[in-house]
Amino acid sequence: MKNRKVRVAIHYNESIFKHSTSWHFAWINYCEANNIDYSIVDCYKYDILETLKNYDCLVWHFSHYSLQDMLFARSILMSAENMGLKVFPDIPTSWHFDDKIAETYLLESIQASTPKAYMFYTLKDFVTWLDNDSKFPIVAKLRCGSGSNNVKLLNSRSDAYNYGKKIFGKGLVSTPSILYKGSSQLKSAKSWATIKSRIKRIPDFIESFSKARRLPRQQGYVYLQEFIPNAGFDLKIVVIGDKLSFIARNIREGEFRASGSGSFYFDRSLVTKDIIDSAFSVSDRLRFQCMGYDYVIDDRDNIGKIIEMSYGFSHTTLLQAGGYWDRSGEWHDEPLNAPEEILKHLIEVE
Repeated sequence: MKNRKVRVAIHYNESIFKHSTSWHFAWINYCEANNIDYSIVDCYKYDILETLKNYDCLVWHFSHYSLQDMLFARSILMSAENMGLKVFPDIPTSWHFDDKIAETYLLESIQASTPKAYMFYTLKDFVTWLDNDSKFPIVAKLRCGSGSNNVKLLNSRSDAYNYGKKIFGKGLVSTPSILYKGSSQLKSAKSWATIKSRIKRIPDFIESFSKARRLPRQQGYVYLQEFIPNAGFDLKIVVIGDKLSFIARNIREGEFRASGSGSFYFDRSLVTKDIIDSAFSVSDRLRFQCMGYDYVIDDRDNIGKIIEMSYGFSHTTLLQAGGYWDRSGEWHDEPLNAPEEILKHLIEVE
């Protein structure tokens, strides 16, 4: 497609979900800067498929905090793709979004480097495993949630059994904790400027919290992940086409989780060639348009292991890395703007 012909539909409905870091802002800016014909569309309108007949591409940064997005976004995107539109995110990129169990099955299907995972769908099977094969500590996660929300370290059989009774009983709430999020963000702030910046984003968190309260309780399964001893950081590795960039995140003092800490840095020496090759390989084999992988480096063998993945992440934080690697491992001093790069690929900008 050429710029002068392509028509881009950008979804946005602030009544469903509103956030200052939504990628639709970056898509609008890119289209206006490059004279690309675009319109804001609301994919929740009853006649959206009729509307989309007038467009070539549909982009939608749908959120795991929105009940409607998680229920309907993928169906609408897939329908648009069946109509001949190019869409982001497409089904290979998004069907497993915010579902750690689905991610695990998918990564294991191609023998990607991941921690050992254990999924149980009855309390009986879980207790049998506890009595015969369990080793501690081990990490318990809900299948949904981000920023280390709903991630717990189980240190004993008693911890694990009590956790299993809860989730196989009334279930657990997946809504993010205001206290946990707020305290972790403030503790990681290293300057007054950072504190002020995070205070300004309080409306974003209130919006996320209020919408996430509508999400269903999690019950009927236990998802456990091997605890990986590490050097106190993890890496968000982002792959889009032939470009790869990163964010390094410190693990909070007295914590075992880095995601959600808000403590970022950009030491390129932490990203080894093995990690670069691994991330490109996974994205190629699973046909992802864009993917952010959370890697930890296992102290026992110095191998990077993928603990989670998501098509969505903070693209503004990623810009601070200041560049990207290509497939040969060469670094380029040009920030990787994820929403722009995605749109370039979608409309085939030369």
